[in-house]
Amino acid sequence: MSGRIVVAHVITKLELGGAQLNTLHTVEHLDPLRFDACLLCGPGGVLKSRLAEADRLFIVPALGREIRPVRDIQALLQLLRLFKRFRPQIVHTHSAKAGILGRAAARLAGVPVVVHTIHGFSFSPLQPFLQRRFYRLAERACRPLTDHFVFVSRSDMDQARRLKLMIPPRIDSDGDSFSLIRSGFPLGKFLARGDAAAARAKYDLPPGCIVCGTIAPFKPQKGLLGLVEVAARVIARNPEVIFFIAGDGEQRPLLEAELRRRGIAANFRLPGFIRDVENVMDAFDIGLSTARWEGLPQSLVQLRLKKKAIVASDIPGNREVVRDRENGLLVPWNDAERFAAAILELAGNAGLRRRMGNFSAEDFSEWSADVLVARQEELYQRLVVRSWTRN
Repeated sequence: MSGRIVVAHVITKLELGGAQLNTLHTVEHLDPLRFDACLLCGPGGVLKSRLAEADRLFIVPALGREIRPVRDIQALLQLLRLFKRFRPQIVHTHSAKAGILGRAAARLAGVPVVVHTIHGFSFSPLQPFLQRRFYRLAERACRPLTDHFVFVSRSDMDQARRLKLMIPPRIDSDGDSFSLIRSGFPLGKFLARGDAAAARAKYDLPPGCIVCGTIAPFKPQKGLLGLVEVAARVIARNPEVIFFIAGDGEQRPLLEAELRRRGIAANFRLPGFIRDVENVMDAFDIGLSTARWEGLPQSLVQLRLKKKAIVASDIPGNREVVRDRENGLLVPWNDAERFAAAILELAGNAGLRRRMGNFSAEDFSEWSADVLVARQEELYQRLVVRSWTRN
């Protein structure tokens, strides 16, 4: 075989999120002398224009998140046709639905190497039993279709081992069937300090207020309706606290209605998706995560690079970034009173915020976008070479 290695990434939807952003960055920055990369995804999403302009984005019309058997079969066939057309040496899938259908279509198309990244599992203990069971069985069914798993967090890697969601690989005879490759992004943007006063003025944040900020899509996983309960308790005791949520999504109408019902809408800022979050974070006094489950919380790494003290739900993914009482506070996601107390503690103690914000015993170099791309290039090269020897 000669020429560049053709790599087709597959993801369900190009909304604004960590998985989508690092997948786009990979496709855009793989060495063009060695790789020919493209991305396949379902319709919609605010990020779809980035690769469309470079003719490297291909829409799979039937691919969506909801379980719809007829549409899912259509999506499988559409992916199969695209793989037969492109003849990729590697298919790299991301997210639950794209991961299941993409891996199945790749095998049917005879793709030599299939890689899947776990950006947090599609099942969680908080889901109804049957739904959780279905997604877990689907992940197990896809094990034989996968040559290599990439994890963005150690907690997901440990869970995959515990639940036997990985099997000995077809390609890696030395037992190397998985890698830990962090969800990388350009670190430099978040190391720089911007104009906090300008950011506050832009979003109507009054002088002297305490801004608690989170970057999250409005979906159940992120626990934003729970944040409303927490915020109501905080505002009742300190009305100078403002909550800023950069994001959007399916739960916005519910969230806005609940804010109106409780009479606390004036203490919230909901500007929608923001592309320059590195500038918005300069306006924050405290970083927040109310996620109920998480793979790798990229936004928490970004907040730490910005030297923000954090209050976060005590879940496995968040524990990989937040050290309780060192750079932030970890509290149970479902304990609104303790969550509110943690926010009030930081809001009322500027010295504690500074101490936690300046905590320096951290190394975030493995979250670099350059490291992400370099490690994936090395992985792709190695897996393709081994596929040649196998054949």
